[in-house]
Amino acid sequence: MSKSPTHNERDRALYQFHVACPRPTAEDIIEWTERYPQFAEDIRTHAAISRDWDAADSMGEQADDTVSDVMMARARSRVLNALFRSEAKTEVSEPEATVGFHEMLAARGTTIPKAAKELEIGRDVLADLFNGWMIPPVGPRLVSALGFFLGISKREFDRACLYAIQHPTLQHAKSAAPPVIPKRSYEDVIAGSNMSAERKQFWLGED
Repeated sequence: MSKSPTHNERDRALYQFHVACPRPTAEDIIEWTERYPQFAEDIRTHAAISRDWDAADSMGEQADDTVSDVMMARARSRVLNALFRSEAKTEVSEPEATVGFHEMLAARGTTIPKAAKELEIGRDVLADLFNGWMIPPVGPRLVSALGFFLGISKREFDRACLYAIQHPTLQHAKSAAPPVIPKRSYEDVIAGSNMSAERKQFWLGED
């Protein structure tokens, strides 16, 4: 079933909040709820879940029961389902057949330029990854962003990445030279992109 425009807009707002504020502060919550007042409750819920997860990491095993109760109560929210539904899949339920990134885009009725605009990343970066020209490892922020955008788990992302490398798209031959397969690291691809210095720094960072 396709999502309504309102659901798509909500998911887009939550995704942008998730990427921009992986550890949201009170100021972040105020700023984003003012920016998207129609999704204020969803934003607050996601912020609370993120803080609960940080609290669980910092408090250790002694606080597991308390934090777990809070998270389970909030797990019913649409935010948690949207952000972590792919990670909830078991290995048994995941399809074994590999689907490439291009097929994933086509299945969602979108393209590399549209995806790049949505993620605020250079289309050349996505093209290098999807065409099998990027040497892993891929930056954690891009893995997380594409996982959310495509609705796939980390395991599915890794399989699609391996598939792209094993089935690279050839560049057009120049003059009499044979077609070539350019290979660059994630860092080199980002550095050579036409993105602004600020966006390059963002995609090279780690959450």
